Amino acid sequence: MSKAFTSEDAGTPPEPPRRRGVPIPVGTPNYITDAGARALRSELDGLSPDDHDRVRELSEHLATAVIMLPPPDRGRVAFGATVTVIDEDGESATYRIVGAIESSPRDGAIYWQSPIALALHDAVVGDFVGLPRGDVEVIAIEY
Repeated sequence: MSKAFTSEDAGTPPEPPRRRGVPIPVGTPNYITDAGARALRSELDGLSPDDHDRVRELSEHLATAVIMLPPPDRGRVAFGATVTVIDEDGESATYRIVGAIESSPRDGAIYWQSPIALALHDAVVGDFVGLPRGDVEVIAIEY
């Protein structure tokens, strides 16, 4: 048989589907925002049976999820907060602190165990916080 009619990866198993978000370390609670849980349920409801890998992933994730509501003290950074910071050059950035499956650093949604989220935790407006990109001032906190 001609090489043109054979698959070069014959016998190589396909790569598993890429999971969204970051892996949850063993023993770490599977926290998720209320909005994130609603979005995942909506996505799950809209999937077809052919999307069995994603159905399984979402079902397993939602089965272990601990939904975190905003804290009573909304003046401090905690899980679910959207935090805006400004650096000494006047450049601002906004981060939303979320659960593993909700994280999307490119969109500013960061995992609650990430270095940035941990550095921002418990800060209030006016605090200066050391982030990997340098020192920043917290200028807004929203839930």
